[in-house]
Amino acid sequence: MIVDSKKKESSRGKESQKEEGEGEEQLGFSGKSGSNALKEVLQFKVVYWGPGESGKTTNYFRLREKFDGVKLNKGYSIETTDGRTLWQDSVRLSFYLNLAKVKYNVITQIVTATGQERFLSTREYVLDGADGVVFVADSDPDKMEQNKRSFRELTSFTRDQQIPYVIQLNKRDLENPISIEDFKKGLGLPQSEAYEDGSLVVYPTVALEGESVRQCFEDLMIQVIFDFFRG
Repeated sequence: MIVDSKKKESSRGKESQKEEGEGEEQLGFSGKSGSNALKEVLQFKVVYWGPGESGKTTNYFRLREKFDGVKLNKGYSIETTDGRTLWQDSVRLSFYLNLAKVKYNVITQIVTATGQERFLSTREYVLDGADGVVFVADSDPDKMEQNKRSFRELTSFTRDQQIPYVIQLNKRDLENPISIEDFKKGLGLPQSEAYEDGSLVVYPTVALEGESVRQCFEDLMIQVIFDFFRG
C-alpha cells in the first residue's frame, strides 16, 4: 500500500490536519524487509471497540487471515461459554515501512475490547496504551442506541488522550441495514463521504466476508504512524 506522506490531517481523532508541502515522500507497507537498511523497530497498539456482537472479533479473525504471513504469534481469544469475548482477542503483526529511504520494522498489537456492558472496567484496561482505535458499529437499525452509547463511551476515553480512530459500519449485508446517512446523523458525524486527507468518514464493511476490513485497518495505521513521526 503506497500513500503520500505529505497530507492534511483529518478533523477527527486528534482533530488536526496532515501538513502538505511541496514535493512528495512515499510511505509503504510491506511484509518483506527489502534492501534498505533497517533503522529501528516501532511498536503500536490498535484496539477494536464497539457494542456487543457488532463484529469486532470477526474483524480480528479476518485480519489474522489477511496478514497470515506477517503474524508474530498465533494470537489468542478469551471467551465466555457462549462464544462471546470475555476479555480480549490479541495478535501481533510485523510490517516493514519505507519512509524517505529509511526502513522501519512496525510491530502492531491488535486487540479487541469486549462489547458486553457489564465488563466496562476491562474495556478501559484494554484501551490503555492504545495508539489507534477502530470503532465497529452494527448496521442493524435496532442497535443504533447501543452504537451511540458505545461511541460516547469511546470518545470520553479518547478525547483527553487524543487517540486517532476510524469508524466502521459493519454488517452491510443485512436485509434492511441502517442508511449510512442516518448512521452519521445519529453519531453526529459529517455527512461528507471522506475527510480532506482522503480517509472515509465511515467505512462500510462486511467483516464476515472480509470486505473493506483491511482498508479500514491500513488507513488507521497511516494515521497512527503520521502521528508518531509528527510527535
